[in-house]
Amino acid sequence: MFSTIWSQYKATLTVFLVLLVIVVLEVLQVRAAIYPSLLPAFEWLKNSTPLGYIGTTYGSIYATVQAMHLLAMGTLGGLVLTTDLRLLGVMFRNTPSEVISNGTHKAFKVALIAAVLTGIFCVAGVADKVYYMPVFWVKMLALAVGAAFVFLVKQPLLNSKPHSEINPWIIRGMAITSILVWFTVAASGRWIGFS
Repeated sequence: MFSTIWSQYKATLTVFLVLLVIVVLEVLQVRAAIYPSLLPAFEWLKNSTPLGYIGTTYGSIYATVQAMHLLAMGTLGGLVLTTDLRLLGVMFRNTPSEVISNGTHKAFKVALIAAVLTGIFCVAGVADKVYYMPVFWVKMLALAVGAAFVFLVKQPLLNSKPHSEINPWIIRGMAITSILVWFTVAASGRWIGFS
């Protein structure tokens, strides 16, 4: 029985197990033990790398890259909403959901790469500040969960068979979960901006 469930839901169970491990590690306070060891890496990023030097010395370059980061994150949010609202049947009802999800996924990958690369630069300029911000770590965790969800659960399921053959409640639940995870990324990013 386990092998049947595993073969049908391998990606979903993998993400669930990863999240379970994260929760267990948090309960056992493993993060609290690892967290202090990351400070030297953040200090190195700000004080010893060209990214940190440029980010702290040239405000106009930092602002430009930060604007590019916000555009990439906005693009991610727009693509996620477009796909998920189509899966929920809220918009683009005349366009097959397969067309929307395949088209947006290609752009999603490019926007995610752009967001990560510009995000690294943005962190390098203020690494000593964001290290101490719990909301930064929330955003990083939500971003990792969101990317894992898209690549390990959402897209494999949507590409497995025509959407009309997938249980509509599974599609709706997946779309709502996706919106909530990416909303967490956006809200925590905005919170970092206000801090």
